[in-house]
Amino acid sequence: MYSIGERIKQRRKELGLTQGELAERMGYKSKSAICKVETVEDNITTDRIMDFAKALECSPAYLMGWKDVDFVVEDEDLEFVIEAYRHSDDSTKEMVKRLLTYNDLINGEKQ
Repeated sequence: MYSIGERIKQRRKELGLTQGELAERMGYKSKSAICKVETVEDNITTDRIMDFAKALECSPAYLMGWKDVDFVVEDEDLEFVIEAYRHSDDSTKEMVKRLLTYNDLINGEKQ
């Protein structure tokens, strides 16, 4: 199982980005923050996960390791998501709620 940092690094390489280019997309002044996230077991906040997902053109679920392949959740995936949520600890469930709330806010702004 890959860590969030390893998934960030993997996705960055899939996009052909350097650490410096990802840092620029994230609004950082140097690549050192990206290097730290990719190599150190760092507690990444929900907001930062969302920022990385946007910069890496993928879903937060992919970065969190909830999906092995990054694609939009289809109806047939709903059962998987529900089961994963049911078996999660309280902190993970809280993070899911925050992500869904964030998604609602984003979708509300687009309407």
